[in-house]
Amino acid sequence: GIESFCIIAMPTLFIFAIILAIRVLSLGTPNELKPDWNILNGLGYLWKPDFSLLKSAKVWLAATGQIFFTLSIGIGVILTYASYLKKGDDVTLSGLTAVSVNETAEVVLGASIIIPAAFVFFGPVAIQDIALGGAFDLGFVTMPLILNNMPLTELFGFLWFGLLFLAGVTSSVSLSQPAIAFLEDEFDISRKKAVIIFGGITFLLCNAVIFFLKNGVVDELDFWGGTFCLVLFATIEVILFGWIFGINKAWEEVHHGADMRIPAIYKYIIKYVTPLFLIIVLTTWFLQEWLPIIKMSGVDPA
Repeated sequence: GIESFCIIAMPTLFIFAIILAIRVLSLGTPNELKPDWNILNGLGYLWKPDFSLLKSAKVWLAATGQIFFTLSIGIGVILTYASYLKKGDDVTLSGLTAVSVNETAEVVLGASIIIPAAFVFFGPVAIQDIALGGAFDLGFVTMPLILNNMPLTELFGFLWFGLLFLAGVTSSVSLSQPAIAFLEDEFDISRKKAVIIFGGITFLLCNAVIFFLKNGVVDELDFWGGTFCLVLFATIEVILFGWIFGINKAWEEVHHGADMRIPAIYKYIIKYVTPLFLIIVLTTWFLQEWLPIIKMSGVDPA
């Protein structure tokens, strides 16, 4: 059932994103009194690089966490799904396909929808406040306001919230699977009972998100669960994979049953570059962001 749902949901997700992206890219200049508030400037606002931000570990951590979250790296999802594979299944080609399609849909198309549209309707000043409002405000507050300024509001509203719904459900399925599998294996209970237990615990924990939304609970959970911990756990995983399990055995395992070979340079990237990069990002973030908080730098002594 899960496999059938995902097979149907993912192409639908991709189609919804393409339709919305085309509509946003064809907005032009909706407000003639504000000629600078046009889609080209909106794309420029989104994609024009600010190289000074490369000095911020917070930016590197957020970017790394986003990639890891969207590819389910650093959590038990990939490990759990891998347990259902046959020994001869091609993980190289399927991995390349999943990464390519996923990043195209979620990063390129997703980012090309909401930020340029917000720029067109609210301008360059207001969009900075919108971005600081957090992920929830972007999806559920800002985007409906944008849709209300577009023709065929009901149609594009359906597509947008359908996009969010499918993205949320498919992510929820993958995120819940490791916990359910753990309950089944470790406590020797049926899948139905494991799902009921997991659903009950999840319902109780989600109440904090609902009742304390205004206090920033979603953003806190998103950062610690969806960014920091993903990078931390991925760092541990890549060290285990490349150093403890051994890169030579790992390389052989990756190519078992594969129809294509990964360039040999990635053997050294996985073993040396990736763990070093992640350790530098985490260490620099700790020094730049967390250490001043621990020391209470700039806080009034009173």
